[in-house]
Amino acid sequence: MSRPSGLDGLTPTNLATLYRKAADWPLPGKVALGCGVACLVMALGNALLLEPSREQLRQQQAREVVLAGQVSQKSMQVAEVDALERQLQDARATFAGLLRELPVDTQMPGLLEDITRLGATHGLVFDTIKLLDELPQALYVELPVQVGVTGRYHDLAGFVSGLGGLSRAVTVQSLALHAGQPRLHLEFVAKTYRYTPQGDQDLPLQAGDADTPVPHFVYDANALRDPFQPPYRQPERPAGKPAAAPDPNRLRGVLEGKTFEQLQMVGTLSRGSQVFALLHDGARVHRLAVGDYLGPDHGRITLIDDTHIELAELFPDGEGAWLERSRTLPLTVNS
Repeated sequence: MSRPSGLDGLTPTNLATLYRKAADWPLPGKVALGCGVACLVMALGNALLLEPSREQLRQQQAREVVLAGQVSQKSMQVAEVDALERQLQDARATFAGLLRELPVDTQMPGLLEDITRLGATHGLVFDTIKLLDELPQALYVELPVQVGVTGRYHDLAGFVSGLGGLSRAVTVQSLALHAGQPRLHLEFVAKTYRYTPQGDQDLPLQAGDADTPVPHFVYDANALRDPFQPPYRQPERPAGKPAAAPDPNRLRGVLEGKTFEQLQMVGTLSRGSQVFALLHDGARVHRLAVGDYLGPDHGRITLIDDTHIELAELFPDGEGAWLERSRTLPLTVNS
């Protein structure tokens, strides 16, 4: 027969007797009982008190991750807002600059003068220049001008191209070109625009005054033939870029009576930040600055260097217009 274990022999009466005599237990038994009670209390405390707190902690940690993502997203949005504000300011400044290109009523005579002066620069003859009725639009008013001019093909093309470079916005529409011998007749409608403020009337005042130059197409007739003339009648065009005619009322300088070959650069002279070129005309030395003139071809000094000076000269192209070319006067060594 198997021997019964000690635990099987325990009865409720024996357990009660054992409990009453707990004070007489040996020390190892007391320690074991204390550890068991402590473990039981910790297990119950963990289940009843700490587990809800742990669940709340896990929820807060998950919320922290969500909030961190939101903070990162908001930071990116703030950076985008700063960039958008700068873009808005740039757009306002650009819009204000465009508005300044739209003439007001009092500026129309000046615009007509600019058009006629541009035509005269290209050697054109005006047959018609007439203000037409205004055409109101939603945000602006169109101010059309009927123009009729006569001239050579390249001069007409340079004139139309030059309209885009005026200080006020001008568009060219309804072009009609009539062939003639030897000149052509061109009719078109040049439209400029006047702004009519709506809700943002103070917008131009809020923008800066600095304008960004807007590049425009410049017609260059070099190496281009006149399609209205046969090849054997194509004129030889000198090298140079189109330029405005020289001012006939400008006071001529002393060295403009000398040829380019009669002048020698003998050195430079500095006074503060300004640099002067020293030129010898065979009799005496002259001091010139940037912007001064010399030579018979309206040569204007554009750059002064220790080794040379650069000039922009004007000369007629033989067809009523003026061209500009660059020229260099080097330093005369051992002068």
